Amino acid sequence: MKLDLNLLQVFDAVYTAGGITPAARKLGLTQPAVSNALKRLREHLGDPLFERSGNDFVATPEAHRLAPIIHDALTSIERSMSVSEGFDPAQSDRMFSMIVPDAIEPMILNDLLQHTLTQSPGIQFDVQPLHGSDFNQSLLSKQVDLGFFVLPSQDDQLNSAYLLDDEACIAVRADHPVYGERDSFTLEDMGKVGLVSVVAEIRALTHLEHELRASNVQRRIISTVTRMWSIPFIVARTDLAGAMSRRMAESVADDLKLKLFKPPINRPIHQWYMIWHKDNDDDPAHEWLREQALMVFRQLRESTPDWPNYPSAETTAHG
Repeated sequence: MKLDLNLLQVFDAVYTAGGITPAARKLGLTQPAVSNALKRLREHLGDPLFERSGNDFVATPEAHRLAPIIHDALTSIERSMSVSEGFDPAQSDRMFSMIVPDAIEPMILNDLLQHTLTQSPGIQFDVQPLHGSDFNQSLLSKQVDLGFFVLPSQDDQLNSAYLLDDEACIAVRADHPVYGERDSFTLEDMGKVGLVSVVAEIRALTHLEHELRASNVQRRIISTVTRMWSIPFIVARTDLAGAMSRRMAESVADDLKLKLFKPPINRPIHQWYMIWHKDNDDDPAHEWLREQALMVFRQLRESTPDWPNYPSAETTAHG
């Protein structure tokens, strides 16, 4: 019995998306259509491929063995067709996958989507969070097209491109009863003010967290959130303060009426990098995607200064 290559596309989507429902969304198909295709592939291969374990959709050992082989084959076919036919973004219906930390997700997607919706309406983006992902393996296996991280890759199979500098800031609402009229935010303030913060496992990845721990700064964390993007909205409507990416805070400060402070501690600037597999270097579609991302961050670098004139940091108590 001949194997329908469309079944392999369904398998790849189910494996990478982690279930039938997200795979159906990714492929633009109905859930019954995906389930039926998966059933046909199971019968052809004589393996269940995926099984339910509680609420989880778990791949079988055979599915794990086949997944990288099938994904590489589909990617090679797609890349070969892209090279031979050329890539026309205005006509393409390709879906690009990216791992994007939430600190820069709107920074890239706002402009990227604005451009593609008008110039390349058929192109889609499958964006996955950094937290909980196997970042390097997803790139090495080419299950995702691009990844964004605060360090360049050290792997010989991956390329990295610098995007822009970023660092932390402290945000409060502009009419905060204590800090609305203040011109600095001190270490003593850091120990007094109620804070909303990302969960500990995400916080542990930041430079600011390391510096605060090294300085033995005590903090009053009133609530944690699972995504950094929740912080500015909570801060805007409460008397809490929050530490977050400066670039993120700047993008919503005017709309949410936030006041931003430099953190009251020496902290290193970090850089954002775009990372991809070297095998994609000459893929015209991937080249287009990389250039779109680089253009977004190039415009960001040109439109915002390295350090705006925010209230200064002080390491002593405010008198």
